[in-house]
Amino acid sequence: MPLDYKILGSNIQTRRKELRVTQQKMADDLYLSLSLISKLERGVKSVSLDTLFQIAEYLQTNIATLISDPHHPKVQHNKLIRDIDAMLEDLDNRDLHILNQLMKTYMNQVQAIYPDPDHTKNEKA
Repeated sequence: MPLDYKILGSNIQTRRKELRVTQQKMADDLYLSLSLISKLERGVKSVSLDTLFQIAEYLQTNIATLISDPHHPKVQHNKLIRDIDAMLEDLDNRDLHILNQLMKTYMNQVQAIYPDPDHTKNEKA
């Protein structure tokens, strides 16, 4: 599957904005032109693998994340898992135990409502 430069550009722009970095600062820090950053973010310019690696490193992410379609169900699923994992890191053992019990209760309720085991699998696809 060919690389979709519009997705790449959108992901670069989204991540740059999450980090609250301007195009100019990113260009300056990476010794790239502002024009190149702008064209990359609009998906109208390709980039070398070396430059893409530098951009990913600068944006504190990886190339796979930058080239992935954020609307693809698997990508969304993985992001949700990472978000949940990040929240769990802040909990102490007591809170983790309480959350574990809540999740077990919740899953039992879901299984009672949807006894079909494929129900939850279809949500992940």
